[in-house]
Amino acid sequence: MKEENPTNVSRLNNEYTHNKTLEVLRKRKQKRHIRRRIVGILVISGFFVSGFAVNIWTNTQTISQMEEEKTESQTELKLVEKEQDDLDNQIKKLEDEDYVAKVARSQYYLSEDNEIIFSLPEDNAANDIEKDN
Repeated sequence: MKEENPTNVSRLNNEYTHNKTLEVLRKRKQKRHIRRRIVGILVISGFFVSGFAVNIWTNTQTISQMEEEKTESQTELKLVEKEQDDLDNQIKKLEDEDYVAKVARSQYYLSEDNEIIFSLPEDNAANDIEKDN
């Protein structure tokens, strides 16, 4: 800081210097008040911006999680639709009496009138494998 030398400088005490001093003090006070307002506005706006940023971040996290669930659900839906098509095809086949008779004869060794069934060792091995699965 500057050191004032009171011996070389004397202060005038008149109305003009008094008014100028008051004017300088008012301007300092006004600048200080403006700075406080600006800082207050910046703090409040920063608070709101950070709140909005947190809200946006949580929403993007929720959206990404929902998109993952959507892709998993679509994959599961495709599997279920394929299974449903397979079951529909099986129902159509089971509505045919000839197919049902063929399945009954092959899996349960049922026979038609005057029909003889011969069981081969390969057939028994195939049935044992099917039962294990």
